[in-house]
Amino acid sequence: MSVSDTGQKDQYWEQFALLPLDIEHLVNFLVETERPYTLRELAREIVRYRHQQAMSLMKDILSQGRIYRPAEAYQVGEFVIFPHLGNVLGEVIEVRPGCNPEFEPFSVMRLRLDTGSEREYAAELPGEHPLNTATYFTAADVTVDELFDLYGEKVEDELQATLETSSQFISVAHKWFVRDLVMEVPPGQLNIAEALLDMSGGGPVPTSGFLEVMDLPAEIPDPLKLFSLEYALLRDNRFDEVGPAGQALWYLRRMEPQQVLETPELLRYMPIPHNRSLLDEVMLTLELQADDEWSDTEYRESEDNLVTVVLSYPHWRSGTLPLAPHIAGLFPTAQLTDRIRFTFIDGDTKETFPGWVVLRSRYVYGLAAWYKRQQVQVGAYIDLQHGEEPGSIIIQARSIRSRRREWLRTASVEDGRLYLEVTRVPVFCEFDELAAVAVPNPDNVDALAVQLKRASLELLLDQVFNGLAGLSLQRAVHAMTLYSVLNLVRRVPPAPMLSVLATSSKYVSLGDNYWAYRGDD
Repeated sequence: MSVSDTGQKDQYWEQFALLPLDIEHLVNFLVETERPYTLRELAREIVRYRHQQAMSLMKDILSQGRIYRPAEAYQVGEFVIFPHLGNVLGEVIEVRPGCNPEFEPFSVMRLRLDTGSEREYAAELPGEHPLNTATYFTAADVTVDELFDLYGEKVEDELQATLETSSQFISVAHKWFVRDLVMEVPPGQLNIAEALLDMSGGGPVPTSGFLEVMDLPAEIPDPLKLFSLEYALLRDNRFDEVGPAGQALWYLRRMEPQQVLETPELLRYMPIPHNRSLLDEVMLTLELQADDEWSDTEYRESEDNLVTVVLSYPHWRSGTLPLAPHIAGLFPTAQLTDRIRFTFIDGDTKETFPGWVVLRSRYVYGLAAWYKRQQVQVGAYIDLQHGEEPGSIIIQARSIRSRRREWLRTASVEDGRLYLEVTRVPVFCEFDELAAVAVPNPDNVDALAVQLKRASLELLLDQVFNGLAGLSLQRAVHAMTLYSVLNLVRRVPPAPMLSVLATSSKYVSLGDNYWAYRGDD
């Protein structure tokens, strides 16, 4: 019967605290097995160790006598254990009839306790009594698996807090080992790793790939070799671990794309103070639809493993994709670094090419050449889904079979200002009409953005809004269009922009995220 079956909590495990003996056991365990383990595996070993101790204690105690149950009969000379009194042991030295008119006949036994005192206890007592059904030594009555299911998380949390502050242990790729027993990897062997990566175009190479060409002691078990080598590579600035979680892959840092090591200029966002509470439900819906990596939105899981991104100017220009929450959930995560190397697969041609996830700066790099081949424009729909191989992402633009020309907002620079008009331009992919912008000369737009670097958001918004209002007979501007065009000259997520619209007297809401320009009072 399990603890959960009885509906009882085990006080021993509920009040679990890691002891020095537990740590000593883990050290011996790691030394004997000669391999690193995950935190969860070590926590389970602690549960197994404590369970084994409980079983030994139970056998030792029960070998000395019977557990006291008031309903049972006892004989002179018999030894009785009292678990509810801290496992006190006593010898029965007398048994006599009890005398209490409120109870049916029962016995009273006198015991000489191992504490030196004598006490009397009822025996053969009729009726119900809590001690007749009390459960003792629960840890020994259930399996290690049952205990770990119930208390493993608690043990794991305690263990993590201890190991992270202990100088005895080190962690690599979420595995732990004893620091003093980690193999030292000679500098010459690390030079071999650098040469191998150099010949591989920078990488990526799994840790096991280095072991095949390195001269490391044969008597060291392979798991410990891998752990020791990964520990050495992590401490050497020449190497970068770029594998997805669960897979250690190495790359030469000096051969990584510059746009991976350093955030592209157009993607850099300097946080703009704003009052998020001003955003109503309609505004928050737009923020969610914009897929901006710097928006404070919640993760949305795709039901069909398909995610669609509307391409913004900063990412179109930088050859990147945003790592907005629901988009980030599609891409691989990392164990040791914020840079992850993976594989893109063209959904049409099945061609593969490398991609990089840059977690800290919230973007995916590696699409400049693909954007050019696909002839996508700002506002184009980009579809993403998992490939069959782990760490691969299928990417596809919604290509238009026959080339056509569409009337699109077109941005250019005239007299040091952003000039907007509607022109007919060739399109090759499906696009979001609210976000689409043609940019014939992006170099001029980028140069203007540099000139406007010190301009306030309010000033930029005023200029962009008036430029867009002039394209419509109603002079109404949709917030998604405003967001898309504003990002030509300043990296801004939707919330700060929407906050200005909500607080400024210059703008009036027309509903459904459309706005009109009221002007200065």
